[in-house]
Amino acid sequence: MTSNRLGESLIRTRSVFAIAIVSLLAILIDAILDSRGMFSLGAGTLGFLLGLFLTSFFVIETVERKYAIDSILPAAIVLLGFGLDMALLSSGDLGVAGLASILVAITVAFITTMIMGKILGIGAPQSFALGAGGAICGTSAVLAVAPSLRLDAAKTGAIVAVVNLLGLATFLSVPILSHLLGMGDQTSGIWAGSTVHAVPQAIAAGEALGGDALSLASGTKLTRVLGLLVIVPAASLFAGNKEATSTDKWSKKANIPLFLPGFILASILATTLVPAQIATELENFGSVLMVPVLVLIGSSIDVKELVGAAGPILWAGAVSTVIVMASTALTLAMLM
Repeated sequence: MTSNRLGESLIRTRSVFAIAIVSLLAILIDAILDSRGMFSLGAGTLGFLLGLFLTSFFVIETVERKYAIDSILPAAIVLLGFGLDMALLSSGDLGVAGLASILVAITVAFITTMIMGKILGIGAPQSFALGAGGAICGTSAVLAVAPSLRLDAAKTGAIVAVVNLLGLATFLSVPILSHLLGMGDQTSGIWAGSTVHAVPQAIAAGEALGGDALSLASGTKLTRVLGLLVIVPAASLFAGNKEATSTDKWSKKANIPLFLPGFILASILATTLVPAQIATELENFGSVLMVPVLVLIGSSIDVKELVGAAGPILWAGAVSTVIVMASTALTLAMLM
């Protein structure tokens, strides 16, 4: 009995050590690439990819993985709330065109993913999470709504993989298409902020476009991220409505995640009280905590199963992404 407990303890310790090493490796690679001015997928995405390979060497029990994710993810999301400055909504920097493009992007992303999900036989919670990733801020949005939608690590991982792939595609294509379409700096900057998934990629796309595009891409993207304040509770309500019918009235209530009040409070504090430099450091720490979460999610996935599961999700996401890019470009053409 004692030997069995000792063996389990050693396996658990080895798993924790492996996850920590892989997470640090992802952060180190990302830092090196950034310091040399080279393109990086980001520490989180690198951690996810390295986590896929981790399964070849370590077996992490499902219960332990879920416990680790449930322990780290809420803290990470709350800290990311310090990166949301709600004052952006009242600023005049974006103008009518910027706000309109954001609303169009969010609305179209959700409508198209839900419709495509139904056509392709994807579960409604997965379609919602996919829509959140494309509409708001990529992986962070998917991980923020996954607990409320009760998505397991495998389903979450498939969506994360697709969202990262499509995010990379938009990041690379927006500067090229902006040039081909003859967009000016301001229009292309807002378009980048409205369509590219992850915040660093949107900012990088704005930098590639040059001129005023950088500041407008950043402002548009950060304003778009504020949609998390609506999407996270909406996911809880959505999951509550999708629950199986039951005579127990409590089972029909939405599963409001415990991190939501902390996330909102962090956003309010970042806007009103906390100095910008401290808020940025807290947000960065939240991003660091996201890395082991993504390593754990990646380690839960069987690559062969992922290919089969991600096929319909990829199609749904790709169609949605194309329609979002086209509709936002048309909106900007009409307003600018």
